[in-house]
Amino acid sequence: MQNNSHNVRHSSRRIPDARSNYRTKKSSLKDTILLILFYPLSFLYFELLLKGTLGSNIFDRYFGYIFLFSFSSGLAVYFLCNLSSKPKLNRILSICTLSVVIFLFLVEFFCKQTFTFFMGLQVIFAATGDVFKSYSVTIISMVLKSLHIVILFLLPLGVYVFLLKKPVSRRISPFYTKIVPLGASILMYVVSIICIFSSSSGIITTREYYRSEFDMTQSSLRFGLLTGFRLDAQYWVFGTPAPDATVTGETDLNNVTVSPSDSGETSSVEPEPSVIEYDYNIMDIDFNSMIAEETDSTLLSMDEYFFSLSGTKQNEYTGLFEGKNLILITAEAFSPYVISKDLTPTLYKLANNGFVFTNYYQPAWGVSTSDGEYSAFTGLVPKSGVNSMLQSADNNMYFTMGNQLSRLGYLTLAYHNNTYTYYSRNLTHPNLGYSKFIAVGNGLEGLTSCWPKSDLEMFQHSVDDYIAKQPFHAYYMTVSGHCNYTFIGNMMAYKNRDAVADMDASEQIKAYIAANLELEYAMEYLVNRLEEAGIADDTVIVLTADHYPYGLEQGFEGNTEDYLNELVGHTVEKNFELHKNTLILWSGCMDEPVVIDEPCYSLDILPTLSNLFGLEYDSRLMIGRDVLSDTTPLVIFRNYSWITDMGYYNATTDTFEATTDTEVSDEYIESISYIVKNKVTFSKYILEKDYYNLLFG
Repeated sequence: MQNNSHNVRHSSRRIPDARSNYRTKKSSLKDTILLILFYPLSFLYFELLLKGTLGSNIFDRYFGYIFLFSFSSGLAVYFLCNLSSKPKLNRILSICTLSVVIFLFLVEFFCKQTFTFFMGLQVIFAATGDVFKSYSVTIISMVLKSLHIVILFLLPLGVYVFLLKKPVSRRISPFYTKIVPLGASILMYVVSIICIFSSSSGIITTREYYRSEFDMTQSSLRFGLLTGFRLDAQYWVFGTPAPDATVTGETDLNNVTVSPSDSGETSSVEPEPSVIEYDYNIMDIDFNSMIAEETDSTLLSMDEYFFSLSGTKQNEYTGLFEGKNLILITAEAFSPYVISKDLTPTLYKLANNGFVFTNYYQPAWGVSTSDGEYSAFTGLVPKSGVNSMLQSADNNMYFTMGNQLSRLGYLTLAYHNNTYTYYSRNLTHPNLGYSKFIAVGNGLEGLTSCWPKSDLEMFQHSVDDYIAKQPFHAYYMTVSGHCNYTFIGNMMAYKNRDAVADMDASEQIKAYIAANLELEYAMEYLVNRLEEAGIADDTVIVLTADHYPYGLEQGFEGNTEDYLNELVGHTVEKNFELHKNTLILWSGCMDEPVVIDEPCYSLDILPTLSNLFGLEYDSRLMIGRDVLSDTTPLVIFRNYSWITDMGYYNATTDTFEATTDTEVSDEYIESISYIVKNKVTFSKYILEKDYYNLLFG
């Protein structure tokens, strides 16, 4: 009896233990599932939060890609962060990974809010130090004004730290805690790739945005920011894949017809009859021999492509400025709405008494000011995801005005009233043909210590370097017009606040115009010095913006109003009108203004100046065109939208808006889109392959 009693008591003790073990195992399974799902759900949350806070449609047609890639990457990160048998190490890895991911999302959130694009890893690593050093106050202000967004991004990290404290249970089989999540991650990735590679609609297909036409902004909006970073890193290390078909569709604008009725016999713009038969601005390059001997497939496609182009013709303006001095200026965040006859008389004079461009654009590219400079310097489309100017520092930049004019014996100098190492200009600008690059900390001393620094003072400290040494070419990158636009944080706005005190406008608009008055005073000083020296007729002044004034946009530094609309006077159309600007091209020798109504943009500056100065250059090797030639105008934007004399094509919405009564065929739209695609591709190859060095040594 005692034994039986003992057995009964023993059994009664084991029953609760078994139930307890069952409940413990069930609880462990629940905790493990929550931990496994935490990563993919967090990554999806980050992606949707980013799109939502940027004003994009969360559940657009690309939601499926973002969902699959978020879960695939989330499960992969779970697997990697829980490989160790030490729970504390796994937890540290998870916290560090989440922190890095959150940091990258916040960086890109502020980049997109500020510059309208996402930055690639190369740009982030290269520019972070300069940005924090020069704009720390602005960055802190932006973060504080968007603190609620920062908190929303930090929520998953708080959930992990304070709520998900239990490690992966050893009671659950590794098959379920490791093999199944990893397998699911791989499966979702494979499904994503199959869907992407089976998509073939559009001039730029989804597959191409994933591979050969990868763009940090456009690709990230389609596949998610994490996938954008992964592809950016992959192509940074291994290079961007070659297009499936390198040269597709039409290549030469001169061959494109407008409507079916043209029957392929006439170009989109019939040139006016001319008594003079002008030569083409092309050089004697033996492409036939190069094609016959080339073994590199990419270089072969480049030789064939450039050989297929006819180039642009010389014209009545060829050599108009031959032998004259050149002063080229990139004006920080400049806008045509700054110019007025009363407030900025010098800018008004320069803009209306030389070549007058009524339909000029300065697109915002991927690296803000640096890409704005690159497009104007080189006549090429900046490569997406990198700092194209910095990548060109070791290349042969044969056609820049600095290099072309220095070969003719010009004195060439470049100036900037900000830190000389910013954007690594101390490395890039000497390579553009300037014998000296002079900036703050590198020879341009004596400027008032403030932010931003004075454009007027920069000219006052530099004009004597060259004005008596003709012929000369001086380049200036200004900074007085830089954001932010307040009378407290912007010393140029504060300095000139009395001049705008009576304006009927918001403080932001007044501050923006006041800051740009410093550029007006700088130009007034420059023109006066040229006239006093008696060389205004022998000097050409060219001024373009680097980008539109994004510091006035809604969302920048917590702006609740879109001050750009106030500046322009109506709601600004964001795909094209946002980038409309003005180009100043003036010389004292011009008796009458020459009005150019055709659409043109910053890439056209170099070939136009090369023709005006009567230089030997090859128009086939530039993406821009001489706007004074009879070639069909074409303006290209970062998202593959474009403008011609026939109308506007919005690549985002796949819509065309005609600007003439002429019937425009679908074949015309498709042909121009292929030309745009090719121009972007071969512009990238010129940079990657150092193509000018192969041609000219």
